[in-house]
Amino acid sequence: MMNRTRYIPSIVMLTAGFVVSIITYVYNYNLKTALLTIALSMVGFLILGYIIKMIIDKFIVRPMIKAMEEETAALAEKEAAEAESTEENNDEQHSDNDNKEQQLNT
Repeated sequence: MMNRTRYIPSIVMLTAGFVVSIITYVYNYNLKTALLTIALSMVGFLILGYIIKMIIDKFIVRPMIKAMEEETAALAEKEAAEAESTEENNDEQHSDNDNKEQQLNT
């Protein structure tokens, strides 16, 4: 589940780099200034992307994982209870069959 948020910093950084490169081209920045501006903006937006990823992981992904774990535990308990009741019913049926066989033999 957490793999979905793995790409957020890269997407934010590359999008910002694309936008800044278009802006530097439109405003006719010289090469040195354009490259420095693009590089600094990409580093800044990479950090921003990691902050966004941490926030999403903390408030969205972790609660979802916790809820899924609780649901799985509840389902496992339910299955165990059903298996136990099925086993008891099978034991009762076997004892009833044994009693009938004893009665037929006598």
